[in-house]
Amino acid sequence: MNELLEKFSQEAEKCILCGACQSVCPVYAEVLDESKVARGRMALLKAVLADNLEVTNRLERILSTCIGCKACSAQCPAGSQADFANLAAKLRISRSKGLPYYQKLLSRHVFSRPKLRSASGRILDILGRRVYEPLSHHRTLQFALPYIRGGKGRMIPRRTIPPFHKRTPFPPVKGGVKGKVVFFYGCAVDTLYPHWGEEALAFLHRSGIDVEVPEGQSCCGAPLLFMGDLKGAEKMAEQNLSALTGTDAETIITLCATCGSTLKGLYPRLFPGEASETLADRIMDFQEYWMHKGLPAPTAKEAQKQAPLRVTYHDPCHLSRGMGVREAPRKILQNLPGIEYVEMEDADRCCGGGGLFSLSHYDLSLKIGQHKVDRIAESGADIVATACPSCRIQLEDLLHRADLDTRVVHVCELLSGNGNRNT
Repeated sequence: MNELLEKFSQEAEKCILCGACQSVCPVYAEVLDESKVARGRMALLKAVLADNLEVTNRLERILSTCIGCKACSAQCPAGSQADFANLAAKLRISRSKGLPYYQKLLSRHVFSRPKLRSASGRILDILGRRVYEPLSHHRTLQFALPYIRGGKGRMIPRRTIPPFHKRTPFPPVKGGVKGKVVFFYGCAVDTLYPHWGEEALAFLHRSGIDVEVPEGQSCCGAPLLFMGDLKGAEKMAEQNLSALTGTDAETIITLCATCGSTLKGLYPRLFPGEASETLADRIMDFQEYWMHKGLPAPTAKEAQKQAPLRVTYHDPCHLSRGMGVREAPRKILQNLPGIEYVEMEDADRCCGGGGLFSLSHYDLSLKIGQHKVDRIAESGADIVATACPSCRIQLEDLLHRADLDTRVVHVCELLSGNGNRNT
C-alpha cells in the first residue's frame, strides 16, 4: 500500500501544471473538462496527498476516464508519467475500498482461468450472434439492449475455436536454427484470435526460428490492473514469471500491444524484483523481432497478381508509446507483395478502445474513435492493419457504424496472406 502511495506521489509531484497535455489528450479534446486531463487529475491527486481532498466516488469516476494512451506522458516536458500515476492511484483506492462483486468475479475467476475464459468467450459468442445481434435490429427492443446507438448494436468479435492453448505444437526446426523465442499469447489471442498465434508461429518456424510455448501462462493482468485489482494481477504476474523465465530463449514475443507493454513496463514497476526486470529486458513485439532478425517477407503468390490492396496502419498506443515500436510494422507492410502501403494522417492517435474503457465509457470512446474513422476514410484503404486485439475490436465497431467495408487485420495476417479473409 505504501509503495503504491509513493509511486503515484512521485509522478504527481513531477507535474508542473503547465497544460501541455491538453493538446494531446483524446479525452479532453471531447469533453473540455479540466478535471479529465492529466494536469487536472494530477492537481486532484496532489490535493489528496496533502489531505486537502477526500477520496469520493466522483474522484474515482474522474480517474476512470483516463484511457491510458500515454500521450500525456510522451508530451510532458517535466517527465511526469501521468498515466502511471493515475493507474497507481486507482489501484491504491481500490485496494482500500475493495472491488465490486462483478469485478472480483471477472478478475479472480474468468481472466485467470483458461478453461473458464474459453467457456465465457463461447457464451459471449453465442449470446452475441443468436441473441444480441438479431434483437438489435428490432426497434421496439433496442431500448432494452446495451450499446445501441443510432439504431445499431455494437460489433461483437467472433470467437474462433479451439483456443490457442490447445494448439498442436510445431516440431523442432530442421537444419540451421536462426533463433529461439518464447511466445506469450495472453487472453485475447488465446480466446478471440488464436489464428494470429498460429500464423505468426508458422511464419517463424518456416524462417528457422524455434518457438517454445510454455504451459502455465495466464492473462498478462492488464484488465485486472485497469479495474483496480492489484492482488489479482499480482497472482497472474507470479504465474507468468514462473512460466516464462524457466527457458533459455533469447526473446519473449507478444502479438498484443497491451500484453507487451504490461510485461515490459508495468511488471518491473508494480512487481519489482530480479525476475520481472529480467523478463522485461527480453520482451519484444512480434513485428519488432521480425525486423530485428532480418527475416524475409513472403514471396508473391499467383493470387496476388492482381491490383494491390491498399493498406494503412493504426498505431496501438501501448505499442507506439508503450514499447516504442513504430517503424517495424510499417517496414513490413511496405515490403509485402500485393500491397500498396499508405500512411494515414494521425496514425498514432488513440482509437478510443482502451480495453475496458470502451465498455464503461462507450459514448466517449465513439467520439474519440470518430477521428480515426475520418482518417481511415481519407486514406482510401481497403485494409487497416494494427497489432492490438482491443484496437481491432474498437476499429471494427467504428467502421461498422460508419458503413465502411474497410477490413481490420493484424499485421501477421497479411504476412501469412490471410488478410483478405473475414475473421
